[in-house]
Amino acid sequence: MEQNWWCRVYPNNISEVGINSPESAYLMTELGILLYQTLRFTSSFRYALVGVEVDEFRTYSELMEDLPNLSLPGLVLAKALSHGLEILTLFRTFSSSYVWQPYAGEIYNPLMASPDLKNKLNELLAVS
Repeated sequence: MEQNWWCRVYPNNISEVGINSPESAYLMTELGILLYQTLRFTSSFRYALVGVEVDEFRTYSELMEDLPNLSLPGLVLAKALSHGLEILTLFRTFSSSYVWQPYAGEIYNPLMASPDLKNKLNELLAVS
């Protein structure tokens, strides 16, 4: 559809579903940086986004429709797509043909990763 391709990459022994520990946040951030280093020398894509749960938009038309309002750290965009748009203040140079919103890394959130901690918080909230 719309000449879009998605790629899901994950090495063995790393979470397939999200950040479940500080260590996985560190490893996934390291992998994200390595992927961006590779993308910097690639010139055959319209846009890219690295991270966990990066399904903010799925198609090229959705991206273009939402682009003026998007703040997505890590979004790499072909300069040709940004012509005529007032978005360049949010973006920095990524390479000669691309701009990006710099990658912020992955974050471990104990309340999202631990049902036990989430239940304890819910009990506390129920009391107040």
